[in-house]
Amino acid sequence: MVRSLYSGVTGMKGHQTRLDVIGNNIANVNTMGFKSSTATFRDVYYQSLRGAAGGNGTKGGVNSSMVGYGSKVSSIDLNMTQSISSTTGNPWDVSIGGEGFFQVQDSSGNIFYTRSGKFGYDNMGYLVDSNGNYVLGTQAQGNKVVGQKPGSSRIQMLIPSLNPTQASATNTINNVQYTVTAQNTTTDGNVAFYFLSENLPAGVPAVAEVSSTGISVFLNKTHEFANLDALNNAINTAITEGNNGKQHPAGTFTLTTVPADAFSTPLTGAQICDPAGATLSGSVTGEIGPLQKLGFGFDAPPTGDEFYSGGDCTEFRVTYADGKWTVEMDITPKNADGSAGTKVTYKQTVTGGELASGKIRLVPDNGKRGDYITLVCPTENGIIRLSDEYKKANTDNNGAEIIPKNPDDVGADGKPVFTGGKVSYTIAGLPLKLTGISVSSAQQSDNLGLSGNAFTLQNGTEGGPQSLADISGFKINAGGVIEATHNGVTLELGRIDLATFDNPSGLEQVGNTYFANTSNTGSIRVVEPGMGGSGVLASSTLEMSNVDLAQEFADVITTQRGYQANSRMITVSDTLLEELINLKR
Repeated sequence: MVRSLYSGVTGMKGHQTRLDVIGNNIANVNTMGFKSSTATFRDVYYQSLRGAAGGNGTKGGVNSSMVGYGSKVSSIDLNMTQSISSTTGNPWDVSIGGEGFFQVQDSSGNIFYTRSGKFGYDNMGYLVDSNGNYVLGTQAQGNKVVGQKPGSSRIQMLIPSLNPTQASATNTINNVQYTVTAQNTTTDGNVAFYFLSENLPAGVPAVAEVSSTGISVFLNKTHEFANLDALNNAINTAITEGNNGKQHPAGTFTLTTVPADAFSTPLTGAQICDPAGATLSGSVTGEIGPLQKLGFGFDAPPTGDEFYSGGDCTEFRVTYADGKWTVEMDITPKNADGSAGTKVTYKQTVTGGELASGKIRLVPDNGKRGDYITLVCPTENGIIRLSDEYKKANTDNNGAEIIPKNPDDVGADGKPVFTGGKVSYTIAGLPLKLTGISVSSAQQSDNLGLSGNAFTLQNGTEGGPQSLADISGFKINAGGVIEATHNGVTLELGRIDLATFDNPSGLEQVGNTYFANTSNTGSIRVVEPGMGGSGVLASSTLEMSNVDLAQEFADVITTQRGYQANSRMITVSDTLLEELINLKR
C-alpha cells in the first residue's frame, strides 16, 4: 500500500512538470523565434519480489516478479522545426529561411544563439537586437564585405566621410547642355531654379524671387544680353536684390553651356527663356504672275539657311525627258552687305504619277539637303493642257520661248511643230517678271528654351563625417549583407553571419529567446547565410513561435486526466491504510 501511495505521488509530480512545460509553450505562442518543448516520462526503479529461475528438466522456469515505484520525467526535448514568418515592414527585422541561428553577444562577452531577428542599431552604429546585445557577423572593410570570411565579430556600421560638393543641375535642351552651379559647398544651394521672361521696365535686366527652396529669375523680354557673362551678372545681381540686399548663402550661381558657344550672339530675355526650336517664318514676295499663270505657286515658306537673309528668283524651268518631269528654280541669295551671292539651283525630278499629288519639294544642288522649297505644281495632265495652249506660236504672251522636244519636231519653215502628247519645253527669258521675287527661308529660332525645365540643384553639401542618420535607405539582402544608399551610391556596412550545429536540439534555453551551446551540440560552424547548409535571410519578416496550440490543448487534457488518476490512487491507498488501522478495534 505504501508503494502505491508513493507511485501516485511520483505520477502527480511528473504530470505537474509536463503541465508546466505545456503552460510555458502556450505562454510563448506569440513569442518570435520561440521553440516549443515536449516532456516525456519513464518508469523508476523496481523492487524484486521473486527472482527469475530457468527450467532444469524436472521443474519449469519462472519469471521474476517486480513491483515498480512510479514514474518521473525522462526528458524535456526542444522542437527545433522551423515556423512560418510574419511580415513586419521593418527592414531591420530578419528571419532565417532554413537552418542556422543568429549570433549575439552580451556585455560580459557571452555568445548566445537565437532565431529571433528583431534587430536595430545603437547610437554608435552597432547592430544590436531587441535586448541591446550585439549581433555578430563580419565587419565591412572599405564599405565592402563580399569576399570576406564569415566571422563572429561585432558589426559597427560606419559611413564614410563625405567630400564637400557644390549643388548643381543639368538640363539638355535642343542638343545643348545647360548647367547651373552654386558657388559654395553647402546644402543652401539645393534649390529649384526657374527662368522666366517678363515685361520689365527699360533698364532693368532681371528681377528675382528668393525663398529657402527655390529661386525664380525673371528676365526682361526686350533687354538684350550681350553674352553668357552678362546674363550671369544680371542673374546674381537680381538674386542679391531679391534676398534683401544680401548675397545668397550658396554664393553666386553660374550658368554654363556645352558646347561653350551655344550663347554666342546677343539674345533678349524672351529668346533666352522662350521654347527652343521655334520656327521663324520664311516668305516669298513679289510678282509671281507668270508662274501662277502656268499653274505653279509656293505652298509654304521655304526652309533652309542658304537664303535666310533673302534672295532673288531669277529663272524657272520645266523640262520633260525619258518619262520624267524636271522642275528647276534658280535663286541668288543676298550677302550681308546686300550684294548678290552665289546662285543656288533648287531642283527635283519626278514622274507623272508623283505630279498627281500637286506638290513637289525642290532641294538645292549644293548638297544641303536640309534646305527645301515646297512648290504647288499642276498635275501632269495639267501641264499637257497648258502646253496645248502654246502650240499656236513659238512664244507665249509673256515672252517665254517654247522649245520642242526633238529637232525633228521643227517644220519646213523652221518653226516648232506640235504633234500632241507630252511636250518638252523650257520656260525661260522672263527676267523682268522673276527679278521681283524675293525669297527668305524659314529658320529655327535662336531661343534657348530655359523656361521649359526647372533646374533642381542637388548634392550640395559641406561634407565631413557622416552617420546612419544621413542614410537614405537600408536593406539586408538574402546573403546577410547590410546595404545602405548614400548620395546615390550603395555601401556595404557589414554582414550577418549564421551559426550551425551538428545537433541543434542539444542547445540549452536560457531565456530571452536565447540558446546556449552545450557539449551535446557538436561542432559549431559559422557560415554566410545560404552557405554550408544554412538558410537565406528574408528582411522585413520575423519567424513566429512553432507552438502548435491545438496539440498543446490536447496534451493539457491528457495531462490533466493523468494527474487526476494519480491523485485518485493516493486517495484509494489512504482508504486502505484507514481500513488497516481500524482492524484493532
